Amino acid sequence: MRYYLIRPRRWWWLLIALVAGSILALLLADHAHADGGAPNLAYIVGAGSDGQSLAIIDIAQRKVTSTTHLGGDPAGIVLSLDNRFAYITERGQNQVAVVDARTHQLAGQIAVGTAPQGIAIDVTTGATLYVTNSGSNSVSVIDGTKRAVLATISVGQQPQGISIAGVNTTISNYLDPQVYVADSGSDAVTVIAAHERSVLATIPVPGGPQNVVVPAVASVAYVTTRSGDIDIISLADHRFIGTLVHRPGDTFGMMDYDAVTNQVYVPDLTAGQVLVLAPASATGPLPTEPARTLSFTGSPAAVAITFDGTLGFVAQQGSGQVSMLDVAQRQTLATIAVGGAPHAVITGSYPPLLDRRTANVVGIVAVVVLFAAGVAFAAIVVRRAQKGQAGHAQ
Repeated sequence: MRYYLIRPRRWWWLLIALVAGSILALLLADHAHADGGAPNLAYIVGAGSDGQSLAIIDIAQRKVTSTTHLGGDPAGIVLSLDNRFAYITERGQNQVAVVDARTHQLAGQIAVGTAPQGIAIDVTTGATLYVTNSGSNSVSVIDGTKRAVLATISVGQQPQGISIAGVNTTISNYLDPQVYVADSGSDAVTVIAAHERSVLATIPVPGGPQNVVVPAVASVAYVTTRSGDIDIISLADHRFIGTLVHRPGDTFGMMDYDAVTNQVYVPDLTAGQVLVLAPASATGPLPTEPARTLSFTGSPAAVAITFDGTLGFVAQQGSGQVSMLDVAQRQTLATIAVGGAPHAVITGSYPPLLDRRTANVVGIVAVVVLFAAGVAFAAIVVRRAQKGQAGHAQ
């Protein structure tokens, strides 16, 4: 009996290249994460000499690597879940600016209501944005991919901050995220059913709610007010629970939470501090707050904690600087000048080489070609085996 060894040919290398291409295509389609993924970049709103720009800090280099002029009095910011685009509300232009995070160029605008302020993204859909229109007492629901307004929902007066309670919280229906809106002029928080796009509840919160945040795993939402209070409300039954911190006359900025410890970080511009709050519960006794304070001299206006809980970024509105923190050691690692009056910050990963749609197309094409190559390979093997059997028979 004779055995026939099929020796490698050039098409072997083609097959290997196709496999590598398929793997690369899958890697290019980034996985979603609430704050944009790995902590590679920090995006700062209110930077530049006139405070009208978006600055991007490379975390590894600890310096500003690009600045995009926006104008329009920019306010809040979120990242798309593939990290490719930054969406920034512009109060003076009644629109949301879309910035390409890879080219650092303005990629488009989305017209919304009057004086848009806060912005949040629903990670369950991956592309739905919610924007508070403080001048028109409404929330715009936006398809971030199509850059189109899907619906406009009426809420209380002068809505400002906004946050979304998702699947790991105690909301009544985890399949339908709930959007929490701080209505500064109505002394209330409006709760919206995200998928139904309807108002579920209006929760009285005294003192003029300004900002709201819901940790990823939580039974309460945290609300700061114009009167200097930090309050909590129950997610399960939409009930005002109580006040954690009372600082009359103080002004609080944009909060964030540590997804590892569930601690909430609240900037206090007046006191020059960031208050670190221990996790609160809707059922247990109120903890003594703050658990600790971090001091800053430049009027801290916003905080962002990376998803892994390792780093924190504090935008200091008065000094035009951003402080980079080692969260565990409670130490400042760097102070980076961005100019202007920075008042919003978010962190994320490097943007992908391809957007999600293009990466998916590349992946599909690679799989189809790989399948065809596999069929051709099998045909060649069968054909050679048949020839070998024929020659052996002779």
